[in-house]
Amino acid sequence: MREPRTWHPFAAAALAVIALGTTAAFSVAGFSAQIVNNANSFSSGTMQLKESNGAINCYSTGSGAGGSVGAANSANCAINKLVGTLDQVPGGTPLSTNVTMTNVGGAGASLESLVMGACSAAAASDANGYVGSDTAGFCGKVDFSIGTATKCIYPANAAAACPATPTNSGTLGAVAGTTFNNSSTPPLVLLTAGSSQAYTFTVVLDASATNADQGLAASMTMTWNQS
Repeated sequence: MREPRTWHPFAAAALAVIALGTTAAFSVAGFSAQIVNNANSFSSGTMQLKESNGAINCYSTGSGAGGSVGAANSANCAINKLVGTLDQVPGGTPLSTNVTMTNVGGAGASLESLVMGACSAAAASDANGYVGSDTAGFCGKVDFSIGTATKCIYPANAAAACPATPTNSGTLGAVAGTTFNNSSTPPLVLLTAGSSQAYTFTVVLDASATNADQGLAASMTMTWNQS
């Protein structure tokens, strides 16, 4: 008959230590700690440009103060900075349009610019077929200025506002293709988030206009940029 197995004292001690360790491990696992970071976020700013003459408000989104922002963030504006009044005469009354540019976004701008397009002349809408021949030179007969209350952006004069009546020192023909920005002399005003700047655009038909300039209308695209 097989004799009962006898446990060696050393093996019995080892088993006791393992059992104690297992008990301790289960006891420690009853404690736990946790931190959940659920407030993590990252967002982009907004840079939206508004142009207003008091009656018309234009936004770069094209849809009011808010709206979906397209990749170009660009929209056309119906404000006529050449006023659009018909039947002006040489040396007549100057016509002005006041516009206010506002950065309605949350990010400040590092660049402001106003890009003047090409100037072209064609028959006026009420010319009734009586059109002058000076289509090539008419833009040079339209005296023009852009200014703030304290300086003349065009023709350039940083020390004073533009004269009430523009002179032929600045014309639509001469300003065509020019870009004004916040580094120009004098500069456009750099708009911080929420800030505004008013500009006055003034035109008059120069006193030197002749019969060849009758029945003509000048047009030019002007583009504001902000980035």
